Amino acid sequence: MTSKIKISIPEPCHENWLEMSPSQKGRFCSNCQKNVIDFTKASDREIVLAYNENENLCGRFNNYQLNRDLIITKEKKSLWVIAAASVIAFLGLGNQSAKAQEKPKIEQTDNKQSNSDSATKTNSDKEIKQYNGVVYDDTKMPFPAVNISIKGTKNITQTNFDGEFSIKAKKGDILIFSSIGFNDIEIKLKSNSKLIVKMDQPTLMGDVNIIKSAEEYIEF
Repeated sequence: MTSKIKISIPEPCHENWLEMSPSQKGRFCSNCQKNVIDFTKASDREIVLAYNENENLCGRFNNYQLNRDLIITKEKKSLWVIAAASVIAFLGLGNQSAKAQEKPKIEQTDNKQSNSDSATKTNSDKEIKQYNGVVYDDTKMPFPAVNISIKGTKNITQTNFDGEFSIKAKKGDILIFSSIGFNDIEIKLKSNSKLIVKMDQPTLMGDVNIIKSAEEYIEF
């Protein structure tokens, strides 16, 4: 027999996760005086067990973990004891999980310059040139319709269906990559004109609300 459970964050917190102080179970928010647990790597069972331990839970989640039904199969008592032990271990390692959720580093491919480019490198560093690249999401799939702009200007473009983009800029300019629901990424341009960018997985933080369905049914 199973029961349907749905989790949500009615009022998302807009505090900066990376600026919070690390704590034993995640990070501590000085604004609301609460420990925020990082559930972005947690299973459905771990989330529910943590909520059962503390109904006033405040957590950090991926968008896809929210506003959907979690199906938690009822198990024998002995197995629930084992599961409870696993969630305790998960909460104890929250600090390590939080560290793992820092913004991914942006990798850039090497771009071999031709002899003619090398000869004019000193004079062309500040000249406008074409910068090309590809933007990926957290699943390593090409990310279309990402806005790319040069900071402080109205120069803007978008990635195509294959996540590719091209923009004219100069060394030292800052490119801003943005998409609804994702964290903005800023890159200061160097001599390398080929860029590979990975967008952050969108996350939400705040007090957790869990709704248990009154309907229960038997699995066949």
